[in-house]
Amino acid sequence: MSLMQIPRKIEYALRAMIYLADRPAGVARGTEIATREQIPKYYLEKVIRDLMRRGLVHARRGPGGGYQLARKADTITFRDIIEAVEGPITLNVCTDGSSSCALQPTCRMYRVWEKGQRVLLEVFSDTSLAEIAASRPAPPDSAPHSVQSAKSGTA
Repeated sequence: MSLMQIPRKIEYALRAMIYLADRPAGVARGTEIATREQIPKYYLEKVIRDLMRRGLVHARRGPGGGYQLARKADTITFRDIIEAVEGPITLNVCTDGSSSCALQPTCRMYRVWEKGQRVLLEVFSDTSLAEIAASRPAPPDSAPHSVQSAKSGTA
């Protein structure tokens, strides 16, 4: 079965930006981001270049250098990040605003594609980097272990 998936480039960009958002005043080296987020270094460099071109990331040179967010995390949306690395988000060619499809006047699917496009853009535009960074889950071991310990009476 094939899946409709977000390209790896987008996933890597989002993971790198979330990592940087966890360090709002700090800087992270590319090797650190690549290792911690399991992003191949050559992909990370390409993604970071795109993010820098769009003004989402700064590079600091010298000792203690690395990458940091160029803007506050609450002003950066998923849409900003996705469009920085992939360009405009379009669910289908007929929703990109520039193509003309000969079937559009009578296409019964257009309404669905258009609604999907609108909802997708709304979700990505309403999701800030700060919101995602603040939603850090608890370590996978902590909750089940403490529940188990409480049930068994062990510490």
